[in-house]
Amino acid sequence: MCAAAFARRGEEGRPVMHLSVRLVPVGETTLVVALTGELDSTTRPVLAAFLEPLPQSRVKYVVIAASDLWFCDLDGLKQLALTHSALRRKGGGLAVAEATPALLRLISLMAERAEPIPVYPSMPEALKQTDVDVYEVAGPPTPVPRHMPVLRTMRAAATPAEDVRRLPRLPRRPRPGEALPALSLAVSRSRGLREQTLRRRSALTRQLMETAQSRTLLLSARERCFASLEVLRTSRVSIRSALDGHDRKPAP
Repeated sequence: MCAAAFARRGEEGRPVMHLSVRLVPVGETTLVVALTGELDSTTRPVLAAFLEPLPQSRVKYVVIAASDLWFCDLDGLKQLALTHSALRRKGGGLAVAEATPALLRLISLMAERAEPIPVYPSMPEALKQTDVDVYEVAGPPTPVPRHMPVLRTMRAAATPAEDVRRLPRLPRRPRPGEALPALSLAVSRSRGLREQTLRRRSALTRQLMETAQSRTLLLSARERCFASLEVLRTSRVSIRSALDGHDRKPAP
């Protein structure tokens, strides 16, 4: 599918004539050419640029969709007639579908002097003369069924006595010597494990604090040891210097 548009501007710069050409292949050798605008001597070269190469291609049938062609003069109609004659020599032809009354009148007048161009009131009738077997007009879209919400019936409001009966019952405490139900037994075991875990967690936290304190004390003792070693080294140097000075004194 391809399209082109042409416009001629007047003295004030406003578009006066324009033509839009759209090519729609609908079969192996059939081409629909939709024209929109005005076809005259000014816009004829635009249409000729699309129609003249068709006889040398595989296209045999051309259907002009002229429902949106607002104006067409004799010069523009001659271009359609030339293409029709060229396609007739290939065994095909050109037809006009959905033409306006003015265009029908012009085609009938031209048929008196040249080979008539076939005219059809609708596009399906025009395509029946081509290699298109079935031509379906797009209808309205099929409505998609939607899922409707299902309304549930609401029960009547309960009386205060019924509300009390619907409240969940609290588990009864077992009597001394009575066997605990399975659920109550599991809850009791869970609570016991939780308390045991909390006690172990507290003991580990306390041990961690004691370890941190011991580490702090060890680091402090290490710093004191380093300070004592430094003092001993300094004293050693001083003592050695004193001894060396005493040995160097001359004898009396």
